[in-house]
Amino acid sequence: MLAQTLSDPTWWAAAAVIALGCTVQTAMGFGLALVAAPLLVLWEPDWVPAVVTCAALMLSLLNTARLRRSVEWRMMLLPMLTRIPGTVLGAWLLLRLDRAALQLLVAAMVLAGVAVSAIGRAFPATPLRLGLAGLASGFTGTTTSIGGPPMALVLQHGAAETIRANLSFYFVYSCALSLTSYRLIGRFDDALVVAGLLQLPAVAAGFVFGRRIRHWTDGRFRPLLLGLCSASALAAVIGALAGHGAG
Repeated sequence: MLAQTLSDPTWWAAAAVIALGCTVQTAMGFGLALVAAPLLVLWEPDWVPAVVTCAALMLSLLNTARLRRSVEWRMMLLPMLTRIPGTVLGAWLLLRLDRAALQLLVAAMVLAGVAVSAIGRAFPATPLRLGLAGLASGFTGTTTSIGGPPMALVLQHGAAETIRANLSFYFVYSCALSLTSYRLIGRFDDALVVAGLLQLPAVAAGFVFGRRIRHWTDGRFRPLLLGLCSASALAAVIGALAGHGAG
């Protein structure tokens, strides 16, 4: 079974997409699901969101270990708490609502956040904003695996390395929470667990390449961040349309 899987060209293409997503996330703090999900939903639809989230967990562990001195541990506790009800809501809706409708809703939420950020003034990452971002991230991450933009938009005015560190630490927790919820609702069976663990080489490759381009992103971090958030909304739309077409 394993040999048959590894001999499938589609499997290798999907792993390459995950490696590319891991490169982007290591350089920017998020972006794995944004890069991987729109293509994987066409090639390996069963991998979205569980296998993508599993890869994100492994990558976030690597990035958190590397950036641990820059993590603002206390500040991230509140969004970690509010992430729980967001995850529960997302898992509940994942079983009851059409996936395409959920993805379009996520796209609208992210684009609204980008618009407010682009036309508004700089704002601090207050506890209220972080708490709401954690709630929104729980919902968007669990339903579509795109959980980075809500947190990234709130943290966007900090130092680039601090943003990466805080997001990586947050994603360790949030990915573990989402995978637990997928397991409980039957969306992360043993076959998907194996598929997720087999992505470790792709994750490691993305981690190495992402570190190499990290310094290039520092001088243009906020525009790139807002661009990634906008692209994530487009990815959600593409996923919705692809899912609708497949149905």
